[in-house]
Amino acid sequence: MGIPIMSSVSRMVEKKPEDDGLDLDGLMDEIDGEAVRIKTYIQGFDEQMSGGIPKGSIVLVAGTAGTMKSSVTFYMVYNNAKVKGLKGLYVSLEQNRTSLMRHMKGLGMDVSKIEDKVNIWDLGMIRSGLISGENWLNIFKKDLQEYKDKVGLDLLVLDSLPVLDLITQWKDTRTELFHLFEWIRELNVTTFLISEIPEGEKRYGPHDEDFLADGIILLRMVEADQNNVTRMIRCVKMRNTAHSPNYFTLLFEGKKFQVTKVIGQNV
Repeated sequence: MGIPIMSSVSRMVEKKPEDDGLDLDGLMDEIDGEAVRIKTYIQGFDEQMSGGIPKGSIVLVAGTAGTMKSSVTFYMVYNNAKVKGLKGLYVSLEQNRTSLMRHMKGLGMDVSKIEDKVNIWDLGMIRSGLISGENWLNIFKKDLQEYKDKVGLDLLVLDSLPVLDLITQWKDTRTELFHLFEWIRELNVTTFLISEIPEGEKRYGPHDEDFLADGIILLRMVEADQNNVTRMIRCVKMRNTAHSPNYFTLLFEGKKFQVTKVIGQNV
């Protein structure tokens, strides 16, 4: 059985960047020293991280339920594909492909417009969908490597780490995660790992993911008053990057994410 690649992806090699109206003058990412940057395209947030995320980083996107972790991460992939022509793969272990596409389209991200650059896998599309444990992960790695070799891959999203833990049934999760991170580094792909954390949890992952990751982007819900809740975002850490450690209010308006300074709230 072949690797799960959508038929539309085969058109990648037939298209030229200029055909998509790409920003050809901006194909080279922001450079800070020698670090090539991948932008988040969250208005006002890249400026707080020296222009973006260093290319090739493994970034943990952590937050409680309802903080739009998946939406924010897909937004990064979507806009890098649309503006820069980068190739992305979003692996959803929770939500099926159709549901995810419908949700993102509701936020103004029409996947059909970039389907030659961004693919979405769900459990039903992965060859190993009916297998669990170590065999699942080995087959998944093989599929992913074959996909990169055949299609090309710049950005990878794995949604989410807690579900991956359930599927793989790791006996020593910390050790297995270490090996997984090392394998991802060898892929040389900028990777976003989504992790849901319980309310009030001080750690950003239950198994030392925060120590293994190159960067951590944290999303939170904060009660502004008795009737209103505000979404917050901050860059907890980002290697090779001068960044602000502060929280910013995260807004979604006009089909775009943006941040503003937090005023008069204890976070």
